[in-house]
Amino acid sequence: MRTRRQLTYRDGMRGVLPWLAGWLTFQGVLAIAGRVAARRRNEGDESTAGIRRVQTLGEVNLRPANPELSRVRLDLAMAGGVLDLTGIPRVPGGVDVTVRALMGGVAVRVPSHWSVWWHFRGVGGVGGDVRRTSDEMHADLRLHVQALFGGVGVETAGAGAADVGSAA
Repeated sequence: MRTRRQLTYRDGMRGVLPWLAGWLTFQGVLAIAGRVAARRRNEGDESTAGIRRVQTLGEVNLRPANPELSRVRLDLAMAGGVLDLTGIPRVPGGVDVTVRALMGGVAVRVPSHWSVWWHFRGVGGVGGDVRRTSDEMHADLRLHVQALFGGVGVETAGAGAADVGSAA
């Protein structure tokens, strides 16, 4: 007759520790790979007409100041971001924002008078209480989003000083 052996705390930790070590190693490798990719691929700053950011395991906060901003690209892996476009006036030709997100997302803030067009592919979504248009060419903001378990939220700034370039 066999006796049943009682599991101890030590036995449980023996089973969990390899998984925990593997997960922490994966997070470390992902963080290092993200830093290397960011160093090679990040372009521009908040004062340039084109901005590109690569981010893993963290956040990106951008508040562009160039009135001739034309393009922003965000590549996110397990990361989030905020893109605040309320500090720039209406840009002739509009602003193109491309977001590629893997288990991440971006909040995009626009002046209340801007019209927004978007195209989404993936699992997740784009949404917000903004003035949406079906005319891609005449939109003030064009969002091109590819996401896997992520998305983009678009919000408007309240009427007031934050709305730069509004029709008076």
